[in-house]
Amino acid sequence: MKPYKRGILLFIKVALLLFAVVVGIKCFTDPTYNKYGGFLAGLVLPFLPEIVEAIYKCKFSFRISLLYYAFLFIALDMGICMDLYRLWPFFDKIVHFFSGVFSALVGHYALVYFKTNKSPKVFKAMFIMFFSMAIAVTWEFFEFACDKFLGQSMQQLISVGVDDTMFDLLAATLGAGLGGYLLTIPHLIEYLEA
Repeated sequence: MKPYKRGILLFIKVALLLFAVVVGIKCFTDPTYNKYGGFLAGLVLPFLPEIVEAIYKCKFSFRISLLYYAFLFIALDMGICMDLYRLWPFFDKIVHFFSGVFSALVGHYALVYFKTNKSPKVFKAMFIMFFSMAIAVTWEFFEFACDKFLGQSMQQLISVGVDDTMFDLLAATLGAGLGGYLLTIPHLIEYLEA
């Protein structure tokens, strides 16, 4: 990756981390602003590409990294920390759909890492889809933990019950299915990795 592209990504990552610090300060100084889950996720998720790269011995391209950071800003900063999930109820489902697509990309890299990326397309698509669904379930566990231990309402259990979690998982599964299918198209992978 060219140095100026690395610089752009570093700038974006630092901006995301600074936003998380501001959210953390607001959480600790304003008792009505209970966004501890967003604060914690904001400190960890900007480093997720490096974690995945270290585990799977791969390198994300500039395009993939840029898309991820844009998604992170929309989902975490705008959605959780700036309350767009409450202002626009459909926004949550759109974000969960695209989280399925992005986590499908991680599933693709898992296939490459385990040298099973030459498997039949049906196996690849199914693996990617189930891998992505597992990530969606893990996120719902995180939301549940934030609700129970930090007194938040990320799952909106008081107002909508289990419906929010189930529709989140459904949206992520649909995104995972689309991602699993798209990632079996060789030209798309070549474009994203360029």
